[in-house]
Amino acid sequence: MPDIARPDRHKLGFMATDQFLYGGYTGREAQIYYWFHQIPKEAPAIFALIVFALLGLINLAITCKTRAWFMLTIAFTALLEVIGYACRIVMLHKPAYDPYVIMQALLVISPIFLALVDYSATGKLMRMAPGGGRLRPAWVARGFFASDLLCLAIQGGGAGLSSSETAGNLNIAKALLIIGLILQLVFFTCFTTLTLYINLKRKYGLRGVKAFQPIFFCLYSTIALLYIRSIFRLIEFAGGWFGYVATHESYFYCFDFLMIFFCFVIFTVFHFGFYLKKAQASLLDRAPQQALVAIDGANPIFNADKAAAMPAVTSVPIQVQAV
Repeated sequence: MPDIARPDRHKLGFMATDQFLYGGYTGREAQIYYWFHQIPKEAPAIFALIVFALLGLINLAITCKTRAWFMLTIAFTALLEVIGYACRIVMLHKPAYDPYVIMQALLVISPIFLALVDYSATGKLMRMAPGGGRLRPAWVARGFFASDLLCLAIQGGGAGLSSSETAGNLNIAKALLIIGLILQLVFFTCFTTLTLYINLKRKYGLRGVKAFQPIFFCLYSTIALLYIRSIFRLIEFAGGWFGYVATHESYFYCFDFLMIFFCFVIFTVFHFGFYLKKAQASLLDRAPQQALVAIDGANPIFNADKAAAMPAVTSVPIQVQAV
């Protein structure tokens, strides 16, 4: 048998055989099987690491150029994904407890940070909306931030316990991860409803404005992808640590890696730093008297001199709030 700490077979809740623990493998492959209950392939993990590193760097460069600093969360999430996949690669060469825990924690919780970007963008849309509304953008953003932190704490606790060798702790880990994912899906649903409300409600003045279409496309598509990914993770954890979905990595790459990859691509192509500026410029074209509008308090699109030089309009100007 491999030179690893063998769990007490009674602690797993059943008399685990050597065949169950090590899959009939010997040496390093037996150690890998012990942790994954399969023999993962290395090439997909290397590919994922490279892809997230490149997308993270590209997004970081765009964020620095546009100075839309809230988008730094994308680069931070890419870093977490890179570390997670790096630990997965390490596990295929030197299986051990520490890289397994780091891998599980980061690959489970890092996508939660992507939702923060959507929450921030929606708060900015609410502040930009000409008509405004009763909902206070600051409180809406804080509420969703708090929900994300709650899900992060619950899922982080579950991911940390997932490396336990006792049935009791494994069951607690499973319950925490499932609860965290269910809450996340509930908050995603609330967020999608709010975004639709802001998009379609006439009083916000964003309905049918072409400049805002790329922003809403980015919001809807990324949340949909995160929704699919969360449902997959829910099915995976509900099936158990040794279930069919959890022990076949093709499902992981199809419904976790690909969903997060497409989120990164969309966040890069439809970078909020570019499109929020264009949307603000579009609103100012409709309300020339507005003197100064900025993203994150920087990068004014129009300054006071330019606004003063614009021709006067006879219609009532639309009130555009600073983002």
